[in-house]
Amino acid sequence: MLAGFVATLVISMIMVLRLSAGIIPWYDPIEIMNLAAQDLLGTPDIRLVAWAIHFSVGTLIWGLLFGLLIPYLPGGGDARRGLLFGVVAWLVVMVTVFPMAGSGLFGMGFGLVAPLSTLLAHVVFGLVIGSMYARLRGVC
Repeated sequence: MLAGFVATLVISMIMVLRLSAGIIPWYDPIEIMNLAAQDLLGTPDIRLVAWAIHFSVGTLIWGLLFGLLIPYLPGGGDARRGLLFGVVAWLVVMVTVFPMAGSGLFGMGFGLVAPLSTLLAHVVFGLVIGSMYARLRGVC
């Protein structure tokens, strides 16, 4: 779970920096999560709820799943296994979160930038979770 938290923290910092720099400001994954949570869970329109969900999912769900699945993932090392895991996590998000937020399958309602930038974020997430997992196990 610690590896999942660190990976979530890293991609969150990249996202905040991107938005602060004004790069693709109209595409805000936290706002998408906020909208999905409102529709699915009936949560209030508060971004803090979306951030809590974002970190809970990255830490608890993806972190635990990675720890359970890593022995079964193909690849030559934990970082490679993490990369594959990140791509699978991206696919799950593309067919669940984006449609729930009303932006369509793969978030195509936002254009091509949504799936591509989200893929990049999940690749970084996967590499960080795998590398951090290896570090925590004392492998590297």
